[in-house]
Parts: sequence; C-alpha cells; structure tokens
Amino acid sequence: MGPAASLPSPGLLESLAPLRPAPLCPELRAHQAGDVFALWRAWEQESGAEQGVPFWAIVWPAAAALARLILDSGLDVAGKRLLEVGCGSAVAAIAASRAGAAAVTANDISPAALFVARANAEANNALLRFSPDNLIASAAPVDTDIALLADLFYERPVAEQTLAWLRRVRRPGMQVIVADAGRPFAPRERLTVLHEVDVPVNADLEGVAARHVIIGQLDLA
Repeated sequence: MGPAASLPSPGLLESLAPLRPAPLCPELRAHQAGDVFALWRAWEQESGAEQGVPFWAIVWPAAAALARLILDSGLDVAGKRLLEVGCGSAVAAIAASRAGAAAVTANDISPAALFVARANAEANNALLRFSPDNLIASAAPVDTDIALLADLFYERPVAEQTLAWLRRVRRPGMQVIVADAGRPFAPRERLTVLHEVDVPVNADLEGVAARHVIIGQLDLA
C-alpha cells in the first residue's frame, strides 16, 4: 500500500477530528479527535489496513505550551528560520509562522501527520514548508536558526538517535529548543529552562489530568 492510501479522508477528519481551538492557544485551530480510539478504528476501516496511532489528531501538551510561549514572545522567532522536528499537528510551527519567523519547516516522517499539518496550516493562514525526511537518520546538514522538538523523547533508542543527530548538525548560533511533558528519556542535563507550565491533558491517553511541561534551550557543545 502506498503512502497516499494511509491518509485520512477529509470526511473522516470533519466527523471525528474537526478543527478546534488548540489547548492554551485558542487563537489557533487544529484538527483534534474527541475520541482518539474511535478515530483510529474508523481510519483503519476506511483504509482497509492497520494504521499507527493517529498522534497527529492530538495537540500534545509540550507542543501546546511551546506554541503559547512563541505567541507570547517568550521565544524570539521573528525573522529567523525554524525547523520543527516530528511536528505532528504542527501547532508550534504554525505559532512560529504567526509570530513572524522568516521561514518555518514542519518535519515528520508520517505522511498522515504532514497531510493534517498542511490542513492545520491552511486553516490558520500560516505559511509553512513541509519535510517528510527522516532527519535523525541522515548526515545532511540542517540550515536553520532554531530547531524545535516537542514531546519526542518517549523511547530510549529514538531519544539517543535524536540527540546524536542534533550533535552532528548543530552549528554555532543554532538554538535547540526542547519542550517536554515528563517523557522518560528527555534530556535533563545542559538544559537552560526558559518556561514551565502545567497543561491539562486527556486522562484516558496520558493517565493523569495534567502534565508539567518544561521548555528549555539545550546546550550540545
């Protein structure tokens, strides 16, 4: 099955993951599922194949907190080039575009995530570039002023690969901003904390009513 076959239809999004105000950022809208598991089942039924968890239908707490910080000018992005790695719904990238970034690239290896990220960008009149590349498996340099990573450090192997990739591609003057909601393998050392906030979350998904999000600049020198 080709990648296009796994994309959710506009009708599926409209019925089970409509555009809603983003958590902490009511001025932004994103496709969000009220019941992620119902969406997942319907997506598999529609496509006739097993699909991965539709993480793109959730604005994860770290992404919401990062988007809010950017919109409130707590992170200066004006006139800068940004790259959001593993963008999912791309709310942080959209916020950066709205806050005056010179260029913003939303990256995700999931075709469905990029499909929904495009729809979210259009709904918010945000101009984004989109990249499907598996960046952390690449040795290619990254031409950006700020790299954004929100809620990516769930599994040890991926976390280790991501940090190794950042060390390879980081150049002088490039900022690495990590937003984390208490994921087990997020970097803790050499992190200069910029902002902390508690974000309400879906207890069925997270197992708790709120997540404490820490946003910091990671020093990889």
